[in-house]
Amino acid sequence: MANINSQNVSKAEEHLLLAYQDLIAFGKLFLPGDFGKSESPLFHYEIADALLEPTTKSLALILPRNSAKTQLFKTFLLHKILFKNQDELMFMAWVSDNHRKSILNLQYIRQHLETNEKIKYYFGDIVGTKWTETDIVTSTNAKLISRSNLSSVRGENYLGKRYDIVALDDTESETNTVTLDSREKIKNIVYNGIKPALDIDGRLVFAGTPVHFDSLCQNILDAYLKAKNKDDYTWDVIHYKSTQPEMDGGVLWNSYMPREKLDAIKKEYQHAGRIHGYYQEYELEVMNEEEAVWGRKYIKYHDSFYVHEDGMNFIMIDGEKIPVNTFSGCDPATDINTKTSDFSVIMTVAITPENHCYVLEYERHRSIPTIAQRDSDDKIIGKKGVIDYIMDMHEKYHCLSSTVEDVAMNRSVFQALNDRRRITNKFGIAVISEKPGGREKRNKIYSGLSGRFSGGNIYVRESMFDLIHEITTFGPRMAHDDTIETLFYATLHSFPPSVKSKKTKGGIREWFKPKPKAKNWITA
Repeated sequence: MANINSQNVSKAEEHLLLAYQDLIAFGKLFLPGDFGKSESPLFHYEIADALLEPTTKSLALILPRNSAKTQLFKTFLLHKILFKNQDELMFMAWVSDNHRKSILNLQYIRQHLETNEKIKYYFGDIVGTKWTETDIVTSTNAKLISRSNLSSVRGENYLGKRYDIVALDDTESETNTVTLDSREKIKNIVYNGIKPALDIDGRLVFAGTPVHFDSLCQNILDAYLKAKNKDDYTWDVIHYKSTQPEMDGGVLWNSYMPREKLDAIKKEYQHAGRIHGYYQEYELEVMNEEEAVWGRKYIKYHDSFYVHEDGMNFIMIDGEKIPVNTFSGCDPATDINTKTSDFSVIMTVAITPENHCYVLEYERHRSIPTIAQRDSDDKIIGKKGVIDYIMDMHEKYHCLSSTVEDVAMNRSVFQALNDRRRITNKFGIAVISEKPGGREKRNKIYSGLSGRFSGGNIYVRESMFDLIHEITTFGPRMAHDDTIETLFYATLHSFPPSVKSKKTKGGIREWFKPKPKAKNWITA
């Protein structure tokens, strides 16, 4: 390790001391070409602290694509090589999912040790006795091997020393997790081969994105989320989805992957008919095709728009005006655990005379208030609340009723709605409370929607990614069900419009409500 005089330090030594203590500072000092591309997000600092914490047990970084997992691994391993005690042996392994990547990873380390002038200034020339594309040994007795096969890591040592660190970098892929045997092989190697090969104080560091609902990565995450005491769980887990409503820009890494860029990626997946791929790669929600009830074949799409004329609701489809009744549904979120909580969803549907259901619009938000704060002029300050969205949709679509999930924690929704109706004098908003299904919730949703899906009469917009994803993954292992549950509520008390039509001389069909029949009075 470089000699740092903590008593009378120069500016250069201050920088070096900070780089020793802080992995992000190390990256900015020695690897500016990589760390200068974008502002380091807060979750990188969290990961950096966990990587450098020597008492951290097995560490799992479960993150979406484009979150710089590999770059953080490169920085971490380079940091360990440079700051190791010179009189001690160090042995590390770095495993990737393919040969090309493993070669490039070690090439990155070699090139910086060979040519990085700042590194050479502070640490000298430490190129050692072995310097190949798969194995390096520095002059300071640090050995790093890079492999593309988990099995090849078993049984190796360096001068009788076991591994200080084994870094598993996206070692699972859709190819090597396709069968039960291949998934079990990976788990057996990790738990029965690699973990026992660690030194007494050795560390296993895993970074990945779930690629299968029964992958090692998904197993670690599932068990962690279920663990009552996270401190007693065998892995320290850091996990984030790309969408983070409570973070800057509503995303995990706003300076590199802003909302508009993430939305563009989502749209690309949707247009390719692979929306479940987006949720797998960016939202850590893996589709279990074996248990999914409905697939993409059950979904139909529309691009209609809504109009209100002469006291009637219509949707315009390919230039034809079709009368509809409109209804809304609402599933208010019942907890405030912003990282894992469900979303509040408010949805409006249109029902045609043929009882076809067109999803017109929905709002889906995590961690919003029951009702917005307002100023003295009754203008909204800050976030809209659940009540505001319900009333907005009623006003916009002239909904006949709104069905709202009624649980103890949602009672404030009904109270706030009544208060708001009184203040605005909008008593025409009819609200129906509906008890949730508890443990049988998904059976309830299935029973309520299966007829519509089987009949092919549910139409959604292509941009409704969350709803499409929940439809195609609906089953016992799906992640979130708040959007499809809201579809259930919106349709639960719906009914088609009672209308008649006639054709004009120009061949255009006009719709009208039939006049009520006069009562037949019989007199003696």
